[in-house]
Amino acid sequence: MAKQEQNPIRILIVEDEFITLETLSTVLIEMKYAISGDAMTAKEGISILDKGETDFAILDISLKGNRDGIWLAEQIKEKYKIPFVFLTAFADDATVKRAIETDPYGYLVKPFNKVDIFTTIEVALKNFAKQNKIINSEEIRESTDKKAPIISNDSIFIRDDYMFAKLKIEEILYIKSDKNYLEIYLTDKMHMTRGKMSDFMLNLPSEKFIQVQRSYIVNIEVVDLIGAGFLRIGNKDIPLGPKYKEELKKRIVMF
Repeated sequence: MAKQEQNPIRILIVEDEFITLETLSTVLIEMKYAISGDAMTAKEGISILDKGETDFAILDISLKGNRDGIWLAEQIKEKYKIPFVFLTAFADDATVKRAIETDPYGYLVKPFNKVDIFTTIEVALKNFAKQNKIINSEEIRESTDKKAPIISNDSIFIRDDYMFAKLKIEEILYIKSDKNYLEIYLTDKMHMTRGKMSDFMLNLPSEKFIQVQRSYIVNIEVVDLIGAGFLRIGNKDIPLGPKYKEELKKRIVMF
């Protein structure tokens, strides 16, 4: 199975300065992110969010009108539950205080460049996972590899140069370690990212995934057959190490 195109994070931009809006949109597209929509008011932003096709939001704090970026951030935290960051150049003390109370996952300061954007998104994804205490349920484990995937709620965010891609955990069949890289196999796709098997395994839902060989992790929900020294998922035979076999059988029976 060949490496497939990544599923880029879909980003909503809410900014009432047209030039800034266009510049940010252009840079994000160059970085291979997807734009779920752009808006110049909070109301337009809500309309885009209601479509359910947004993974991440960048919000100008000081939108014109009665409903500013801070109001929109409050709606996102209450209803849409996706990571967001504030876009700002400056703001008065009262506005800054209101913004802080929403517990944003990061800030993107004008003027910005590609590295600023990437770093802001990365920090926001990590903060989102930590603040929601999603990684490994009760314990947040820091990866020793700064480029390791970020696992949050029902999804994995993997990095590829200056972008993050989003993968649904339930769609993962198995993961193969190849030196310093991980090959993540879905039904009809394979994604590759830099990372260590040990770090990746720590943060996967333990009730669904199990290591079956030094270089393989599988989703036990999709195992079709267990053989003498292998297991089968669909039409793929995966090596099964002797020391992992009994535990796998127990987990399959329990499941």
